[in-house]
Parts: sequence; structure tokens; C-alpha cells
Amino acid sequence: MTVTVLDDSAVAAHLARIDDEGYTIVDDAIEPDLVADLRETIRRLERDLGVQPRDTAAEGHSTLRMYNLLAKDPVFQAMPVHPNVLPIVEGMLDRGCLLSGMTAIDIGPGEDPQPLHGDDVVMARHLPRPHAPMMVTSMWALTDFTAENGGTLFVPGSHRFTGEPGSSEWIGETATGVAGSVEAQALEMAAGSVMVFHGSLWHGGGANTTADVWRLGVNVQYCPGFVRQQQNPYLGIPASVAATFSDRLLELLGYRLYKGIMGHVDGRSPGEVLFGDRFAETAYRDVEQRRNR
Repeated sequence: MTVTVLDDSAVAAHLARIDDEGYTIVDDAIEPDLVADLRETIRRLERDLGVQPRDTAAEGHSTLRMYNLLAKDPVFQAMPVHPNVLPIVEGMLDRGCLLSGMTAIDIGPGEDPQPLHGDDVVMARHLPRPHAPMMVTSMWALTDFTAENGGTLFVPGSHRFTGEPGSSEWIGETATGVAGSVEAQALEMAAGSVMVFHGSLWHGGGANTTADVWRLGVNVQYCPGFVRQQQNPYLGIPASVAATFSDRLLELLGYRLYKGIMGHVDGRSPGEVLFGDRFAETAYRDVEQRRNR
């Protein structure tokens, strides 16, 4: 398999598609060895940690979910900074974006469809739709995604709708939006591919109607640097583990200041407080220069 290599023109094409349809798919984005390592690590952790379905409407009764992956194994460090995914995310947000969370989602046989939703639903009261992306999700396929095994359901173009699922724009399995009527589609893509989508896109895990096929994916989610992250890395990831991360991964976790201002501790970056000169940064210094990054 030939792994995709994103250049500037490819990134621009993906961004244009997201702007138009709310999502894009990067085929053959991830190295096969990394896909295999991630898949094997998650399945091992599921066994070792005794992961069980959480039995809620959002998390499922036949789905195994794991959060806070960076604290669980070093193999996950490659995901947030992957060069075939992160440039698209940075194009939607900016280089000051944060890693909002990472969740392994292993959909088992017999699972029901997850209710459709937008990942930015918690912001609905404060930001009328449509709006600029406040969340960007990358869904990594670690097994093949099919309509039968729980491939994500999504409604193309719904990032431009004014309402959420259940509103007047949603009737059964058909949505009415700015471009007429569209139907929910099942995401089908091969292991190693990644779907990147706007946080307002209506989507949800699909039903797994197979007898014995599990559908494993990982959501790697990002948000602007001024938005609170879904998963708290400062308490969730021990400082001794975080110290082994690359500078770019630590930036994505929020250890630098956002545009030279936000997130400081007594005028210093969180990274400087924990890691010293490696992340030395003074708040409000060169603010104009940083604001334009």
C-alpha cells in the first residue's frame, strides 16, 4: 500500500471539501505498521483493563470505549501530530489549536445506531449555527469501516444547517438544509484511512448488524486554543509521562500559551512551570506578533 503524502495543494483540496460538505476522507493516510500497532495495543488494553460497555445511549451497550489514550501507551503519541492529518486540522483552526481528546471506539456486533449529533453541541447555546469550526474531529479507521459493521453515519452538508438533529431540519432519516434534502450516509473506508470533519457535522456511530465483526476506530479531536478541551490532559496524563512527549504534542495539549496570552500561570506558560526552560514563555510579550501567527 502507498501511504498518502499531503502537499499544500492536497491540503487545500481537503479544506475546500470540508467547507463544502463538512467532511473529507484521506485514503491510505496511515502507515500499515502503525495501524497494526494501534489496533493490537487497543485490543490488549481492552483485555488488561477489563473495558466493558458503558451502556448509555451515547456510548452504546455493545461498544468498548477508552479515553485518555496518551496516558496508556506511547504508541498513541504518533496520532495527534500525524503529518497526513494535522495540516488539515491546522488549516481549519490554526497552529495554536489544542488536542481536545482521543477516544478508542470498538463497536461490537449487535450495537444500535448512536443518536446523531454534532461534536460541538455543548456550544450551541452560545454560538448559533452555522459557525466557524469550534471542534474538528479526525476518525481513524483501524479496521475496515462498512455499512454493516457500524461505519459512522453522517449527513453531508449538515455543518451549514441552523439546527441540531431533532429540529425541524430532521425528519426520519432525511435532513433538509440549505441545498435541499440529503440523507444520512454510512462511512465506508479501509483501515488506514482517516475522515476529518467539521464539529457541526451531524454524525453518529452506525449499527453493527454483523455476527462477529468489530469495527475499531479512534476519534482524535481538536479545538481552538481558547476552547476548553473535552478530556483534561493536565490531570489525566502524569507529568512524568508528558515529559516524554515531543514539543509539538505538548503544544497541542496546551502547555504553551495561546497567542501569547491565554493559559498562563502567574505570567508563565504551563510548560515552563512543569518543564523549565524547554517551554520558557512570558505572557503578554510580543502579543501582536503572536496574534498574527
